[in-house]
Amino acid sequence: MTLRERVICVLAGCVVFWGGAGRAEEPEKSKSPEKPQKPAIVDAAEALDSGKTPAAATIDRIMKDAVRNIAARYNLNDVQTEETDKLMKRGVYRFLKEHENEVWPIIHDLLKSQLMRPDDPEKVKEIGKAAGPLAKLAEAAILEANEEWRLLLTPAQKRTHDYDLDEMENVFKEIHQNFADWEAGRPTDKGIFPERKIAGDDPPRPPRPPKGQLPPPEVEIFDPNQIFETLVEEFIKEYELDEGQITSARSILEEFKVKANDFREANKVEFAKIALKQQEGMVDGDLDSIKKARAAHKKLLGPIYELSTEMHGRLEKLLTTAQIQRHAERSKRAHEKPKASKVTKKTSPKKSKSSEDQATESDSQAKSDKG
Repeated sequence: MTLRERVICVLAGCVVFWGGAGRAEEPEKSKSPEKPQKPAIVDAAEALDSGKTPAAATIDRIMKDAVRNIAARYNLNDVQTEETDKLMKRGVYRFLKEHENEVWPIIHDLLKSQLMRPDDPEKVKEIGKAAGPLAKLAEAAILEANEEWRLLLTPAQKRTHDYDLDEMENVFKEIHQNFADWEAGRPTDKGIFPERKIAGDDPPRPPRPPKGQLPPPEVEIFDPNQIFETLVEEFIKEYELDEGQITSARSILEEFKVKANDFREANKVEFAKIALKQQEGMVDGDLDSIKKARAAHKKLLGPIYELSTEMHGRLEKLLTTAQIQRHAERSKRAHEKPKASKVTKKTSPKKSKSSEDQATESDSQAKSDKG
């Protein structure tokens, strides 16, 4: 998939990033020769150049290509692919309906400049000012679609998705920074969109689920131990605690693990009911029921989020003034904007996953290990 295709898709609300952070793989080539067909992306560009809005058929072809590439990367089965196609079309056309007047003029201007900085400084500012807010709206829509699409995946496919979500986060940070630089009149010489990262550390391709059905439903088991352990270990590394502080931090951890386990035990019936509803939704292919079950699960975990905040406050009291200042300086440097004369690629720290996501991942990993 070319960079130009990715631009059209992400700004038009066509979620190529949504399924694989813009990393979708090309499908296997057919052994039988096919009649060459002009790419849908060319049709879209030609329509914009002539002052017309690309036809629905052209947009459908772009989405069809995107779904095919996503299916190849995630090794989706027939039912997963069909549901992916439905979800993408629903999301794309909703986004276009809500933002059509903003989408196409911006894409036209970007294509006209070949995704690079226009010669006219005022045009640079104009594009940056118009595209910046739209890119943020697209990101929000894409992340929401990702959350729903994730329900269709197996544990192994979710591990690939986790990898892609991390890359997606970095890609969007760079996109937003580039648009901000254009709006401020200080663009770099690079294109507005990041180049595709060369594969090398990708997770292994997940096995394809059985044909004709969605993956079997997972029972989400809440495991506060692993969640709180991860939070404490990350805190230790971030602030470079000494041996005495580490001992105290892990003592605090044990205290909060007891509280979290008590909460889980007291609410195990409710957790079981929610898991059952999610199972039923998966069996029926009812995504709305699944989303409601996940929302109920997240709401039930409210006290755990509060415990996490309380534990973090206790950990912060262990810090010295020097450690706090050192951490603040590192954070400041990490968020400083690169100078226009030197283009550097920053690697942003990964966001900590929510308790619900980590609990699901822990359970999925355990099942994968057993299987």
